[in-house]
Amino acid sequence: MKKAMFFLLYFLSPILPIAAIYLSKPKYYGTGSVLIPMILGATAYTWLCAQLIISARPRLIESVFGLDRIYRFHSLMPVIAIAAAFAHKLLKGEAFEESLKTQLGDAAIIIFIIASVLGLVFLIETLVQKFKPLMYARVFAIRVYIGQYNIQKILHNVTVAAVILIFIHVMLSYSAKNQFVMIVYIAYFAAAMGFYLYHKVIMRYFLSRKFIVEKVVEDSPSMRTLTLRPENGKVFRYLPGQFGFIRIHGDKISGEEHPFSLTSEPTNKETISMTIKNLGDWTADVLRVTPGSKARVTAPYGRFSPLLYKSDKTVVLIAGGVGITPMLSILRYFYRNDKNRKVMLFWGVNSRSELIYQDEFAEFQREMKGLTITPVIAREADYEGEKGYISHELLERIMNDSGCTMYDAQYYICGPSVMQTLVIKGLRSKGISRKHIHFESFSL
Repeated sequence: MKKAMFFLLYFLSPILPIAAIYLSKPKYYGTGSVLIPMILGATAYTWLCAQLIISARPRLIESVFGLDRIYRFHSLMPVIAIAAAFAHKLLKGEAFEESLKTQLGDAAIIIFIIASVLGLVFLIETLVQKFKPLMYARVFAIRVYIGQYNIQKILHNVTVAAVILIFIHVMLSYSAKNQFVMIVYIAYFAAAMGFYLYHKVIMRYFLSRKFIVEKVVEDSPSMRTLTLRPENGKVFRYLPGQFGFIRIHGDKISGEEHPFSLTSEPTNKETISMTIKNLGDWTADVLRVTPGSKARVTAPYGRFSPLLYKSDKTVVLIAGGVGITPMLSILRYFYRNDKNRKVMLFWGVNSRSELIYQDEFAEFQREMKGLTITPVIAREADYEGEKGYISHELLERIMNDSGCTMYDAQYYICGPSVMQTLVIKGLRSKGISRKHIHFESFSL
């Protein structure tokens, strides 16, 4: 119901400016040749303003959809809005005109096109995988140090500039001479900028929680766990499997924020932990973080938690590489609060050196009789256990051996996008309902 209400509000949001403009001069907009360009222009303006609202990660929306799905929607919708803006320009006959108003509109469209291309290439990996030129462009950009996080910053900044330009464009239009139309234009723009400032200022400096790094542990050659203690003595409420954005302050690491899973157990009210894999410049600098460093955390986010989907079905956790991090919190929660729960973990890695927390996992298995852990090693031919990659055939075989059918389970999948895509496709081919398959995808 909440999802339907959001989509209804979003897609109907252009109605108010359309109605205001039409009523300002109904005879003028009485023909289709004038009415249709106006509708397209108002729709484009409204939906482009909405991009700043969505990018601010409002909790009311995020709690319903999950942040990864919001970001994908955020990357796709400008494409539709730009198409509407371009059609508005052509139908209105401004394609070859030169004025300040048209130049501002053109500049906004160009900026949004750039932002949309960047968003599609860097934020929607399932799309990129289908088009090799996009994949090559993505790989090249990463190699020249334009990482995914940098793209997020660029998208944010250029989108704000474009919204400002398009606001000036509409304020110079004939329809803005009507007072009510002008008020509607300003209200939509003010809402967009208000959410942007909320995200950049209020959330960053007033709503994020202050922490102190208590401990940094080397889990493997490429993974570190930060344990953080709140400055005010209170850990925020979160669910196992959720994540947060962390910003570490210090001379040895840049102060930008990055998202990571909370690997701690939620009933632990003294500390939180995040396990981070070295995948780039910032994560490599985590090695230099020392106890006593200050940090800010904005959390929780995400809907990747069994507690959000009440079910007696077997919980099947499918992790690829660093995708084990949300599973750690989930397993720790069940170990402490529901040891009788039927849980199966499938963990795909390249080598045994990546299998962190083995002593803790052994303790889980001793105490949780319903827990099955299956490592799957991809690149060690001498490994005696499961080798290769996680597939629906492997899942089915091991689940059957454990006395569990594939249809009596809830699946939670986290890992590289290729792995996720293949596993989900395999589960769907076996007739597993989408409502029983849960996943989160990030390219941040």
